[in-house]
Amino acid sequence: MDEIARYRMRVLAVVAISLFGALGARLWYLQVMISEQAVAAAASNITRVIDVPAPRGRILDVKGRTLVGNRLTTMITINPRELDEADLDAVERRKMLTRIAVEVNRSGQLLKVSDIESSLANRAFGYYDDIPIALDVSEDLLIFFGERGDLYPGVTVVDSTVRSYLYGDLATHVLGWVGPVNDTELASRNPSPGKEYRLRDEVGKAGIELMFEDDLRGIAGRRVVEVNRRGEIVRERKDLFEAPVPGDDVILTLDIDIQWLAETELERSVSLARAVIPEKEKGETEEPPDFEVPGGAVVILDPISGSVVAMASYPSYDPNESIGGFSLARWAELNDTANDLPMFNRAIQGEYAPGSTFKLFTAHAAWHEDVFGVGRVPEADELWDDPGFYFLQSCRADADDEEQEEAASGCVFKNAGSKSYENVDLSRSLTVSSDVYYYTIGESVYINPLHTETAIQDSATRYGLGRKSGVPLPFEQAGFMPTPANREQRHEENPVAFPFGEWYSGDNVNTAIGQGDVLVTPIQLANAYATFANGGTRMAPTLVSRVVDRDGETVRTIGARAVSQVEIDPEFRELVIAGLSGVTADPEGTAYWAFNSEATNGVYFPLEEFPVAAKTGTAEVRGKADTSLFAAFGPAQAPTHVMVAVMEEAGFGSQVAAPLVARVLEPVLTGTVAEAPTAAVRYAQSAALPLCVEWHEWVTGDTLERLKGVDPTADPESGPVLDADGVVRVRGEEVECGPLVDELILNLEAG
Repeated sequence: MDEIARYRMRVLAVVAISLFGALGARLWYLQVMISEQAVAAAASNITRVIDVPAPRGRILDVKGRTLVGNRLTTMITINPRELDEADLDAVERRKMLTRIAVEVNRSGQLLKVSDIESSLANRAFGYYDDIPIALDVSEDLLIFFGERGDLYPGVTVVDSTVRSYLYGDLATHVLGWVGPVNDTELASRNPSPGKEYRLRDEVGKAGIELMFEDDLRGIAGRRVVEVNRRGEIVRERKDLFEAPVPGDDVILTLDIDIQWLAETELERSVSLARAVIPEKEKGETEEPPDFEVPGGAVVILDPISGSVVAMASYPSYDPNESIGGFSLARWAELNDTANDLPMFNRAIQGEYAPGSTFKLFTAHAAWHEDVFGVGRVPEADELWDDPGFYFLQSCRADADDEEQEEAASGCVFKNAGSKSYENVDLSRSLTVSSDVYYYTIGESVYINPLHTETAIQDSATRYGLGRKSGVPLPFEQAGFMPTPANREQRHEENPVAFPFGEWYSGDNVNTAIGQGDVLVTPIQLANAYATFANGGTRMAPTLVSRVVDRDGETVRTIGARAVSQVEIDPEFRELVIAGLSGVTADPEGTAYWAFNSEATNGVYFPLEEFPVAAKTGTAEVRGKADTSLFAAFGPAQAPTHVMVAVMEEAGFGSQVAAPLVARVLEPVLTGTVAEAPTAAVRYAQSAALPLCVEWHEWVTGDTLERLKGVDPTADPESGPVLDADGVVRVRGEEVECGPLVDELILNLEAG
């Protein structure tokens, strides 16, 4: 028995030693081998990191004026954790949210309970986050909710930084807008180190805000707080605070004054065109389509550097609406064709038949392919009578007499109104816009084996048509340059959408005058004319000159970008400039009245000092009114600005787009462009106008006695205040009534 007992004791001793050994080894492992990891894990259980967003960089115009910045806003937030800790039942919670909505509505901003619940349900926010439920609320609510914290658990009114577009809807298609990052952007974007995205971060969605997102985006900071096991914040770790680093500023080539002028005149042109009642042309039986004018675009370039001086698209929208995110209803409105697509940037996305503005490139092809003087095409300097119509040679061979020729379908091509012209050469063909002159070139290029059959298309492509210009904006379209090859390819790939795969002489004739399947964007057309204007250097249009940090130090410079060189014979260039200058200066020029009369909504342009070379364009659109186009550069021999205007469903280029360009180029070239008002100034002017009209009536009626009781130093908290000197003060802005009323009278007299 003693032996058995001793054996059992030995076994127990071995087991005990083994257990103590294993326990000792485990303690050694935990305390020595992974002690640092254990400490970090323990710390992570009691700390929470709260991101501190970095202010985005500013966007400034060429003269250093801030177009987009950041501003403080007062907003109401709710912390979900604190709301849950209040232990409210469903009814009490609903009542509290209702009281919040009521107080916000009383302060002048619409807020529904459903809006609050949607914000709280937003998965982009975390359990510890303060979730915004209302922006730009009255500061009175800061006191109201601050004094009633027990009634509104988790509710805080705080100041926050949001994006501010100081000029409202001005240049919005260039500047773009920001919004909360979505899942697709989180997965696809590749930000620089330190600028990684987190759910609910604000990111650029369009325009410069999108294209220069990495420059504008700063580096987020962080706050570290300690919490207990119930999730309650114990203290903030000031020693672990990291301040955010603001983003860099982006300096544009855009001149906001010229931008304001361009957008103002574009909107005015839309209004004027819509008021015109279309007239039947001689011999027409059907009523012509109305001038709906759903939109238009303007582009102004520096032809030497390729800088975009102004870019306008109508209709527009206010990017300030994007703060906090567009509502679904508003987003639908902005992208609805019934509202003419305000978010659609027609300057780079709109694709239009260029009409007669294309004749410059047909002429280039004819000269450099030695088409002039061959077959039916006269020499470039030969005077030639345009009969007003053109018969295709292939049709003439099959016709028995002239009557059959005229009746032959698709064989007769006419000038607008079948108008004839005497003594037409290359220069005059551009001045009067003879279609027949270019019909002749178009067919000759295609059927004459001496010429390259795609010479016209090749010429236009060298000038940049049918391809993206390279302007640093998203969603640019490429237009389309039709050729026999790509027509056949389209047909083979999709015979339903493109049932015809053959190319005929008539197609080349249409292409020669910018009709048929030719499509260009306004930025392409402007850049093509800039290429001709500067002597043949095709630039990639640029919108940004440099990026600077908050200390004003240049981070990087974005210089002019030459893409290619177009060979332009000097003699040809002189003949063309003479013809294009005649468009505005010759009494028979298609845009003469736009530049020599105010009766046609044009101006008396100082052409002797600032000659303008230009070309009108009127593009037919099936079932709709014509597209009105105009391309111009000036001064003609040493151009500093190129401008293109395109107006949808507006009529003749000479009657709509040309006067628009004349009204803009006159102050631009003469250096008399007025200063662009900010959104705050525009609001003040709008609010002041009724008082200014009354003031004008008082002045002209000698009844200033009524103003004797006005205190000019009164605080205008309740609205605009007018003093006896004709100055209205609105929200810190002063508006002088004299100039405002004078402008109103001029606009009324102009119709």
